[in-house]
Amino acid sequence: MDRQSQVAASYDRTFAEEGLSDSDRFYQWALEKLHPEPGGRLLDVACGEGKTLGFAIEAELDTVGVDLSTTAVQMTTISAPESQVALANGESLPFGDDTFDYVTSLGSLEHYLDPWTGIGEIRRVLRPEGIAGILLPNSYYLADIIWHVLRKGRGPHHRQVVERFATRLEWANLLEMMGLKVDRTYRYNFCWPRTRTDWAWYRRNPRKWLYLLSGLVTPLNLSYSFYYLCQVAEPRPELNAELPLVLRRPETS
Repeated sequence: MDRQSQVAASYDRTFAEEGLSDSDRFYQWALEKLHPEPGGRLLDVACGEGKTLGFAIEAELDTVGVDLSTTAVQMTTISAPESQVALANGESLPFGDDTFDYVTSLGSLEHYLDPWTGIGEIRRVLRPEGIAGILLPNSYYLADIIWHVLRKGRGPHHRQVVERFATRLEWANLLEMMGLKVDRTYRYNFCWPRTRTDWAWYRRNPRKWLYLLSGLVTPLNLSYSFYYLCQVAEPRPELNAELPLVLRRPETS
């Protein structure tokens, strides 16, 4: 079994055994920040259980989702039956250039074997005036510093098979190196529950209450994650030398 197949199998197990999703309000929040126009075409890369697609359909968008997990794709066909869904790797999207008005990638690029190609694929399928919403995790999240680094001497982890963490400007530089211009950056420190489903999610994840409350006083650079709104731009390969090793693109022969 090659490495990509191992990653896919790991996510199949995760989705089948415990699921992998955030609160409903998170997906609504991420879509609202895009200010999408009804009738626009949206691609959700690594769509997981299909929650982004479900709320995008409610916003009257034409939706498409892809995921490398067969189990996730099956779940999405149930949760968002009006959406097109395909089994595909975000590092090789099965769509033509300039296809989508909006592309979302919510907490997935940091788990790619090749995030550089993944960003390039988002840029390729995004229309020139389109908007990409990309959520990425902070290596210096305030709660992690207190609960993991200070107490245990360990860095952050999300218990997934491949993980990367970086600071706000390090992620922004990576996106711009690969040809996405960062127009806006939002902090994400979890969202206040609004529905019964949200309350149920917090009951299953009680520690998130602490993170939610601490987020009220958490500065931008120490936030849990960063949500970048991006547009197509010229790549800036010179930024590669300024990135930390975990984000620096390997030299190709």
